[in-house]
Formats: sequence, C-alpha cells, structure tokens
Amino acid sequence: MPKKDTLTSSSNSDSDSEDEKKLKAKLRKEQQQTRKRKHEPQEQKVSKKSNIQTAETDANSNEKILLGKMKFVDVRTFNGKVLIDIREHYQKDGEIKPGRKGISLSTEQWEKLKMSMEEVDSRIQQL
Repeated sequence: MPKKDTLTSSSNSDSDSEDEKKLKAKLRKEQQQTRKRKHEPQEQKVSKKSNIQTAETDANSNEKILLGKMKFVDVRTFNGKVLIDIREHYQKDGEIKPGRKGISLSTEQWEKLKMSMEEVDSRIQQL
C-alpha cells in the first residue's frame, strides 16, 4: 500500500487557494479513516441468506462467522475430517489470525451440542 502524504503545516493562511484547502481537507479525512480502520478487525458483512455477520475470509475463501470481539466460528477440514472451529483470533501485522483459545468440534460433537441447546437455555434461565 503506498504511503500517503501527511500534512506538515496546520496553518490556514489567507494565501491558500480553494483547491489547496479542499486537498488538505480531503487528506485529513483520509487520515482519519485510515486511523479508524487500524482499530477495526475487518469490514463486516451481513450474509443475505441468514443475517449472520461475517468478518473474515481465509485463504480457502471460507467465510468465518463473527460471534463478537474477535471470536469466530469456522467450518473447515483437517486430515480429511470436517471440523467446526470456535476460536478467538488476534491481529498481527494487519492480519487476523486464529489464536490458541478455542475448540474444534467433530460433526458428531456439533450435532450433540445442537441437540443440547434447549437444556443449556433452560439452565441459563435458572441462573
């Protein structure tokens, strides 16, 4: 990404032409947007099919489902087995990477978890 020119002078002298003022304003706006982007994980999209937010696409073009605060659900294969990966991620060098904290469930474990949802919800309500 090419480095953008930064404003070195903050003076607003009367000799500045209208074009120079517009250019300075545009540069300030771009710098503010760049600062904001550095603090956001990545642009979030909402899937048209299910209104689920996705925030990252990995090298295999799999969209990860954002749970919130850098936590994602991903469906992937490892050694020929399908895994449902629920994991915290971190940001390094502008790239979002999976962290150590998380769990990978087999399809059988995932089905058992889905079948247990009503019981989990019931226990949450009791607390």
